[in-house]
Amino acid sequence: MANMFSRRPRTAIITAALALLAVTPPGHAAAAATVPAPQAPPTTLTLITGDVVTVASGRITVAGPDGEPIGARVITADGDTYVYPASAAQGVTSGLLDKQLFNVTRLVAEGYGDSLPLIVTYKDAPSARQARPFTGRELTSIDSVAVTREPGKATEFWATLTGSSPTARAAARNGIKKVWLDAKVHADLADTVAQIGAPEVWSGGDTGEGVDVAVLDTGIDAEHPDLVGQVESSASFVPGEEVTDRNGHGTHVASTIAGTGAASGGKEKGVAPGADLHIGKVLDNGGSGYTSWIIEGMEWATRDEKAKIVSMSLGSGPTDGTDPLSQAVNALSAETGALFTIAAGNAGPAAGTVGAPGAADAALTVGAVDGADAIADFSSRGPRLVDGALKPEITAPGVGVLAARSQYATQGEGDYLTLSGTSMATPHVAGAAALLAAAHPDWTGAQLKDALVSTAKATPDLGPYDGGSGRLDIAGTAKSTVFASGTAYLGIHPLGEDSGTPPRREVSYTNTSGSPVTLDLTLDAPEAPGGLFALSATTITVPAGGQATVTVSANLTGVAAKRTYTGVIEARGAGTPPVRTVIGVSTEDKLKHLRVTAKDRNGAPLWGDLTLMPKNDPSTPYYWWRVDGGSLDVLVPDGEYSLWMWGQVQGTHGADSIGVALMQVPVLTIDDDTDVTLDAATTREIKAVTPKDAVTGQVRMDYYRSNGQAAVIDSLTIAPEFDSLWAQPTPKVRAGEMALNVRWRKIEPLLSITSGKRSFDDLWVLPGATLLPAGTSDLQAVFAGEGRASDYAGLDAAGKVAVVRVGDDDEQVAAAAAAGVKLLLMVNDDLGRLRIPLRRTPLAVAGLSRTWGEELITRIQQGPVRLRVESNPDTGYLYDLVRYYDRSIPGDLTYRPSEHDLAKVQVDFRREAGDEVEEYRYDHSPHLDSAMGSTMPVRSKRFRTDWITADGALRWTTEVNQRGSDRMIRTQQLSASVDHRPGRTLTEQWFGPIQRPRLNASYDLPARTGDAIWAPLPGWGDSGADHVGLYGGSEATQSVSLYQGDKLLTREDGYIVAVEGLAAKRLPYRLVATTGRDAAAFPYSTRTETTWRFTSGTTARAEQLPLIQLDYQVETDGQGRASRRAPLTLLPSHLPGGPDSGTIKSLALQVSYDDGVTWRQERLTRHGDGWTAEPRPPSGARFMTLRATAQDKKDNALEQTIVRAYGLK
Repeated sequence: MANMFSRRPRTAIITAALALLAVTPPGHAAAAATVPAPQAPPTTLTLITGDVVTVASGRITVAGPDGEPIGARVITADGDTYVYPASAAQGVTSGLLDKQLFNVTRLVAEGYGDSLPLIVTYKDAPSARQARPFTGRELTSIDSVAVTREPGKATEFWATLTGSSPTARAAARNGIKKVWLDAKVHADLADTVAQIGAPEVWSGGDTGEGVDVAVLDTGIDAEHPDLVGQVESSASFVPGEEVTDRNGHGTHVASTIAGTGAASGGKEKGVAPGADLHIGKVLDNGGSGYTSWIIEGMEWATRDEKAKIVSMSLGSGPTDGTDPLSQAVNALSAETGALFTIAAGNAGPAAGTVGAPGAADAALTVGAVDGADAIADFSSRGPRLVDGALKPEITAPGVGVLAARSQYATQGEGDYLTLSGTSMATPHVAGAAALLAAAHPDWTGAQLKDALVSTAKATPDLGPYDGGSGRLDIAGTAKSTVFASGTAYLGIHPLGEDSGTPPRREVSYTNTSGSPVTLDLTLDAPEAPGGLFALSATTITVPAGGQATVTVSANLTGVAAKRTYTGVIEARGAGTPPVRTVIGVSTEDKLKHLRVTAKDRNGAPLWGDLTLMPKNDPSTPYYWWRVDGGSLDVLVPDGEYSLWMWGQVQGTHGADSIGVALMQVPVLTIDDDTDVTLDAATTREIKAVTPKDAVTGQVRMDYYRSNGQAAVIDSLTIAPEFDSLWAQPTPKVRAGEMALNVRWRKIEPLLSITSGKRSFDDLWVLPGATLLPAGTSDLQAVFAGEGRASDYAGLDAAGKVAVVRVGDDDEQVAAAAAAGVKLLLMVNDDLGRLRIPLRRTPLAVAGLSRTWGEELITRIQQGPVRLRVESNPDTGYLYDLVRYYDRSIPGDLTYRPSEHDLAKVQVDFRREAGDEVEEYRYDHSPHLDSAMGSTMPVRSKRFRTDWITADGALRWTTEVNQRGSDRMIRTQQLSASVDHRPGRTLTEQWFGPIQRPRLNASYDLPARTGDAIWAPLPGWGDSGADHVGLYGGSEATQSVSLYQGDKLLTREDGYIVAVEGLAAKRLPYRLVATTGRDAAAFPYSTRTETTWRFTSGTTARAEQLPLIQLDYQVETDGQGRASRRAPLTLLPSHLPGGPDSGTIKSLALQVSYDDGVTWRQERLTRHGDGWTAEPRPPSGARFMTLRATAQDKKDNALEQTIVRAYGLK
């Protein structure tokens, strides 16, 4: 079994990446044209495991804490991307770790980085209570603690969480049940009070007097006239912020509940103006808050302030109600009897979008309607995820709601503000509950909920999963003396299930009058099969001041469709309004046993990752299980599937080596208990044989499968411990599509060791070690046992190769260095190649697999052994290769490209800052919507030759970073995508001079959408290489301004500017980007200013701006200097993919040799697409400063000044 949690991975772990392609994500309410969210600058996240993920421009790179490549499973579904490092796999599949801890889309969007807020939930056991390893803010309602993984403490935190156990048992011994992301929760954004009948209740003297209502939101403007004297108590749970509402959301909500209407002469009252407000600030001034803040507020409101009603106009994404927020609602409702009224969310109109904490069983979950009781498009809908439960239960006015405006908020003006959202609907229900609680002070929250829901005004055009029981009608509630259970959900059941007893629920009726009431019951379920629902009685008598019950049951015999069924029980009696109960039941496919047996190539039990893809179930795009010990027995629904498994098999370097094998059943029909055998003996090795000797530095396999409604890409980034790839040949797949894509990065060997006929090609230079100087040596090998200092006593190891069995690597490295060892070889004590990160050391250290390492030890013990050691510390060449197999996998899986089959790229790395170049070439292969991988530092001199697979269906993008001595990125550049051609030779220069704003289609391009412009203008692309430059170093500055005519619309520091609300008609605009950086750190492009002039009007869709850009071509040396008579060529162009703005009609160039104090006009000669100047710098000039202008036939124009663009020899 692989060591899932070890921070020093002795046993390799297979990891996979699944990317969902065809499953449609839930829809969201359409919004007016607004500024599209531009791609953010590259963001680095430190996951709970300590592994580091960098997200930028549709690319994801993954590295271990030491910066070295790791295996990682990357799943993209419903628009979110999850990155699961190998060490987390067992924790995720066992349920110990919340999947949101790995949702990099969410982590980036919500601003997480190196610190990570967490909620640790404990098991309710005395022994567990005594061994709790984490301390923090106690959340006793859910037996949890809120902690923060501090910056720089990821490795220590992970070790504390997992201990030394290879499974979740370590956490279990510490009493830990689950670790959740302390997720951010957000505020969920005409006489609506009259719409629900509140004035009629007031007329009877009920204003909610004395009822304690807590509002958990963004705080309150307690000085607003409508709220003066209404606040009984307040507290802030947002660190560093007072209760004062600088957002406005909380004030709006609070006044909807209990505002007096003083600012409007009493007109704009809240629903329960007599209620006492308790204000808990749980959302910050930006409208967001952590889950732990909200739970602390909930506990304060119910336990300390004894609030009868808790209003929560906030929420997060859809859940099944098992999340911490929802569980806290259930626990506190049961403990205190409070009623939580909670917004359903604004993720409609798609089904299954009710979020937490509204997904809680105990919550009264509120949807939004307009003034005509029509459902708001944005209002989240049920059913609840997983079990299909009935949510929301009720609706209330939530469109165009007028309520108090906080004087501290920036939105709107005056005393009142109109907002829409389920946030606005929820306080109507909270206020109504307060009115009802004033009339029935002894009622529990559950009773208040049932009364409000069962007396809601019917909305026949809305189904129960859209509008619940109906629209809130507090006037009707106040008149009623009979109330019923609001909902009765009978659960979710497998089709064909015959338990002997149909599912059933009791529906309760309460009579508050002094006389018995006889009720006639009718059941209406127009969309359900006849006879599905039944009542135990159609007439029931409820005693005075008492209760009576009736049973509703569901006869599922013969029901063949997998779906939800709903209906309504209506009870009518003399002298009381009718009451209604919404009922429901759900069906799912009957589960069958799927028994999988997996065997290694030698017949031994196999373990790995098994994926099962349903053909026609968009709600479940795939199942993922870990197969341990060669067998798996799971229950799955009937249907047609595709099945595949990544298995860890024996590799090619002896019994202790490991490889990765893909085995599959492209079409699997499960209509009964099913047995499947996956035999790795049927697989064939996948190899890439290169013209020159090269070793695999990185490798990835992408398996694509589509069938019916399903389409999945499963990308496996393979850890260095694995030495080989294998796949099972398959005939042509005719049901849907199937493809296998294999990606290699093979590099010139850094270190080669041979002894006689044995080539130790399973070795791995360990991260943190120093490489030997270039050259070949003949060295004697000695065996130093466990590698401790005592093992070198009496052993002459100076200048030799010491071979040791791996142990305490720090001690072993120190002992070897003290003994004068030239090269230390560590022999693995587990399966696979040895790859352990070392502290940086001047000693050369490499790892050997156990099989070949023990063979070498035996030979040394038998007599003298000499090793031929060849070192190539600077990579002079590498191969980036892709092999694609479409619809079938052949029996011969060896790829043997010749140099003529490949494209040749002569790479020129200019090191203007820092010594280390970090580079990765991303392949955009068929079926892959995005590129991903681990950035692998490749130590190269200035020049390197790259050989690249050239295929018309394949495009490549390259990203290169330069790091300074502090390991911080100082410069980063990204190429445009390239379609290489076989046999073609290209030259590519990185970090050359003449750096300025330069754009390509690999990054977002400036665009207008409707009446909004957003323009990302990265300022550090170099010369004519079609590179986007995202950083100019920590010493660099940049700003972007947008003008309409001469009027400044906005100026932003950074490289992105965005403006909304532009005039619709076509008007002249001007974008100005300025950059600057320290000449001591960067001698060239010390200051630039680029101005674009263009006209623009409103658009029906996003359209790129008609901007001109200039490339520059001049021959420079490695120090960025040109000869004094070097010609300079300017190549103007428009942004790729933009509108046709005509050809360039004019171009001019001025040069300066005194940093722009004086200028000289240059004569330009046109040659093809370029204009060439032949500057003649004066004696003593050291730098060339440029000022160029260009204009096209539609009068779009560019002016660009680059101070010290390049040097002069």
